[in-house]
Amino acid sequence: MRNRLLQICLLSVLLGTLTNKGIAKQNPSHTSTYRVQAGDSWWGIAKKLGITPKELAAINGRTEKEALYQNELLRTGGSSKTSQAETKKIAPKSKPNSPLPQWEKISKPYSELTYDPHKGIRYSRDNSGWVRAALPGKVVHIDYMDGYENYIILEHENGWYSVYGNLERVQVTEGQTLAAKERLGTLTKDKGLYFQVNHNKSAINPTLFLQQGS
Repeated sequence: MRNRLLQICLLSVLLGTLTNKGIAKQNPSHTSTYRVQAGDSWWGIAKKLGITPKELAAINGRTEKEALYQNELLRTGGSSKTSQAETKKIAPKSKPNSPLPQWEKISKPYSELTYDPHKGIRYSRDNSGWVRAALPGKVVHIDYMDGYENYIILEHENGWYSVYGNLERVQVTEGQTLAAKERLGTLTKDKGLYFQVNHNKSAINPTLFLQQGS
């Protein structure tokens, strides 16, 4: 029987049904996220948090020159020092590797916009035909789902999970322990890799995840 954490992970990672509620009316200095309101700006939100617009944008993997959208969910971390401490605490001990052996552009990025949510990233399918583990871990689930084809979930240290979808052939088994960069399977002919990352129950921007590690 699957444990509760795995069930929550599956729902959050693949279906995107877990959302933060009631955040917009809270004081952003006391929350880890902030819902963008009409008229908000990087400068205005950062001022409430006591950090710079550049720091706020960096927390979200953005620059302060990029536009904000109403109802967009931003990470705040309370302050830059808090954010750095939390990131260091949960970051993997080793730097994650690209899940693909060759460079591919991202055809659909991670998004928390309410009108166009996307809990992972989808790569193009130009150069790579197979997929590898981003970190050492254990295969905790293999299954098929419409829209994701065959997919694999790996469990890593410190509460991290990674998901690899759009696989035509799976070359690992549930319960198998893998090294970083170990081959997981091959991609379908007409789809690029769907890659998603969770830290416990929360979906994380995979681009930021790949920049972590010590």
